Amino acid sequence: MKRFTGPKLSYISAMLVLGLMTGCGKQTSEEYIQDAKQYLEQDNASAAIVALKNAVKADPKSATARFELGQVYLAQKQYESAEKELNRALEYGFDGSEVLPLLAQAYQNTGAYSALSKIEHEQAGLTTAQKAEIGYFKVVSLARLNKVDEARLLIEDLKALDTYSVFKGLTAAYSLVLDSEFAEAQQVVAKLRDESPQNSEILKLLAQLHLALNQPKEAAEVFKDYVQFYPEDSQTRFVLAKILVDLGEMLAAEPYVDSLLKINEQHPLLNQLKAAISAYKNDYAGALSHAELAISNGIDEPPVRLIAGFAAYQLQDFETANRHLSFIASSLPNNHPGLKLLAASQLQLGLTSEVGDVLSRLDQLTEADAPLFSKASYELLSDGFEKDAEALIEKSGDISRTAEDLTRLGLLQLSLNNLDGIVNLEQAVEKSPELESAQMTLAKAYLVTGQYDKALELADSWKQSAASDAKAYLLAGDVYVKLQEYEAARIEFEKAKDLSEETSIPRLALVNVDILQGNLDTAAQILEGVLKDSPTNVSALATFYLVSAQQGNQAAGIEKIKATFNNNQANIGLRLLLARVLLVEQNYSEIISLLQEVATQENLPKEYWSTLGSSLIRANKRKAAADHYDKWLALAPNDKNAVMGKLLLLDNQNKFAEGAALTQSFLSHRDDVQMQILNTHFLLMQNDFAKAQLSYDKLPPEVIDQAIVKGLLARFQLNRNELAAALSNAQVAYEETNSARNVLLMVRILDLMEKTDESLQFLENHLITKPDDLVARMLFAERQIGGDIGAAMVTYKTALEQNPNNYIANNNLAYLYLQQGEIDIAKKFGEKAAQLKPGNAATLDTLAQIYVAEKDYQEALSLYNRVITDDLESEEIYLNYVETLLASGDSVLGKRKIEQKQWKLQSSLDKVQALKVKYSLE
Repeated sequence: MKRFTGPKLSYISAMLVLGLMTGCGKQTSEEYIQDAKQYLEQDNASAAIVALKNAVKADPKSATARFELGQVYLAQKQYESAEKELNRALEYGFDGSEVLPLLAQAYQNTGAYSALSKIEHEQAGLTTAQKAEIGYFKVVSLARLNKVDEARLLIEDLKALDTYSVFKGLTAAYSLVLDSEFAEAQQVVAKLRDESPQNSEILKLLAQLHLALNQPKEAAEVFKDYVQFYPEDSQTRFVLAKILVDLGEMLAAEPYVDSLLKINEQHPLLNQLKAAISAYKNDYAGALSHAELAISNGIDEPPVRLIAGFAAYQLQDFETANRHLSFIASSLPNNHPGLKLLAASQLQLGLTSEVGDVLSRLDQLTEADAPLFSKASYELLSDGFEKDAEALIEKSGDISRTAEDLTRLGLLQLSLNNLDGIVNLEQAVEKSPELESAQMTLAKAYLVTGQYDKALELADSWKQSAASDAKAYLLAGDVYVKLQEYEAARIEFEKAKDLSEETSIPRLALVNVDILQGNLDTAAQILEGVLKDSPTNVSALATFYLVSAQQGNQAAGIEKIKATFNNNQANIGLRLLLARVLLVEQNYSEIISLLQEVATQENLPKEYWSTLGSSLIRANKRKAAADHYDKWLALAPNDKNAVMGKLLLLDNQNKFAEGAALTQSFLSHRDDVQMQILNTHFLLMQNDFAKAQLSYDKLPPEVIDQAIVKGLLARFQLNRNELAAALSNAQVAYEETNSARNVLLMVRILDLMEKTDESLQFLENHLITKPDDLVARMLFAERQIGGDIGAAMVTYKTALEQNPNNYIANNNLAYLYLQQGEIDIAKKFGEKAAQLKPGNAATLDTLAQIYVAEKDYQEALSLYNRVITDDLESEEIYLNYVETLLASGDSVLGKRKIEQKQWKLQSSLDKVQALKVKYSLE
């Protein structure tokens, strides 16, 4: 007999089971209900639910199956499913006295207050205790539906119930709630709690009453008991967690929050609570993560943004901190700590322009805020926001107490030319004589302000407290240099050198003394020693160049710097030193090449920008210079050197509106007399005299007598036709700076005064001192035409020697030679002018008239046809065209052109009449 093995045997067993199942009949609904009851006895609710669902499937209208299933759902806290099945049981005829108490509980938990308010609590078969429970739920539902009057009537009905049920007591308490007598209601419910300490409705109402009485701590304690008895109520667990977080009991709240997050890890409110808890525990990464999860899921409110910003700041993620805190800054009240975090983040990111606005909202300050305000002030000053910095520095004065704070404050005040800074530095030194930064800053302040006696006193005091500190002797030596007591200075520097052999500073100070005393050979010997020890010392190399230049061998100084740089090309200090030296040598092309090699590097020093900018301008590379200054301004919009370079370019391009806008932008952040003068200048050049006057009026009295300001005043006076006064002030401006603009101003005033000879003499004198001034030379020639044509022609020829492509000089020479009958020479100049300006009516008219003189009318007319239109403003050129037509024999067209034109000038009308007579056009 053949035996079955593994897989085949399993297959046969399965077939036998299927066969047995096929042979069995289907279970009835009642049988499934019985199975369910057995499962419930075994505490297997899931199996019971499956069996009861089968019972409903077998008999969909089985009231018993529906009731049993609804009852199990209710026990399992599946309230919506329970509500559905219990309603069906009632619909299919199950005893209402059994269904309604359960259905009321389901409605209560699903929030179906409208349905709950309509349950018939007087249903036959209900016990008084059940009526009391259902009645209570109805009262609560009616109250929540704002049907307070109905709730009060129901409460009166329920009072008649003869029962000791706690729900009757709860109903009485709720009557007090409706009357807002929360304290009395709380006392009643507290007594009920003693009777039924685990009743869910008692605990919930008691906790809610504590909240109504502003007793969150007591409410939390009640909710803790409730959650202990009813852990499946996640909603109440959330309320408890929220209260505990609000109370600052973060560690107590955390288990509840964590358990809820396991149910829904994306829940925004839970993540907000977890973020607060994590921040409390210094888990900043967790706090930021949960806060951003809350935000991304819909809670974009100041509290959660504040947590995110705080956590990011603690993680030194300043970009994220700034993003979150900036988002809510406008909604935060003034003096909110979040504003300090925002300002600190912005400082770290270099967002200086925004810091001043944020810190201006803080006025309740403590000593702890002094470093933040000092750093912000420093950054604002560095970026040119002087007005904002000044406001912060003023606030810092009230909170700077320590020597360090006073030192910072003093330095900032001195940066604004506020000599109160010296007082604060003196206080800092008095508080902490050992604080070197205060000593050094105060020493520099004394030197800059010329308080040499105080500087020497500070040096002596410093020597006494720190006899081995070379800086005290360096300070004394610097003072003696200022006093020109060089031998005394030398003694101090020698002592400093003995105390600090490792540094080159004292030796360079001695070099400076030797240079001042003319001991160049000695200075050179010391420098050789310094450079032997420190070959790349920029200060020593710069001094070596200076000494070499004074010895008449500056080439040696340049070669020394070049050789050192060639061996250390990554050293930006050496590169910039070489560029500065080349700038002195006016070797602009080499500077441009040298500095553009590092143009892509980040954080280039200010010296790079200023040196390259100056070189591009002096090399007349206007486009490259404009691009350079635009990049510089993008990085440092309020850097004065950057602004000045850009203004120089705008002025040369006659872009006066842009210049005025740039100066006004600069002045909005810092007061600056030079920029105020330039603002007035640009407004005047636009003929905006009203705004220019307002700008001029802001100038301080001490600059009114400066030549440049006299020039501005001259323009105002010229506009008012005060010519004599304008001439006087223009003369002062010209004598200080004989620029093209000042020349034009002088000539214009003299012309208006009809002082032709003086105007001519002025230009002649000016050209003696500035023979390369082409603008003045052209003005001079123009005025010579009226009196001495030969001299004018000589002047125009000189202008062409300076610039052969000067089309005006070429055109005017062509005209003058034509007037003298020298047609061939005139034609040469006329063709050159027309070549330079092929669309210019004046140049083409001159050349056409030369062709007319040659009787080449067709060539002349071909030139006129390029520029003659009905809109041509020059009636003289138009009439020359008409005369050429008539001379060529085309009297019909010539006559028509005369008749088409509206003549405005009397001279034109006179010539028209002459042409009509000459060519018989009447």
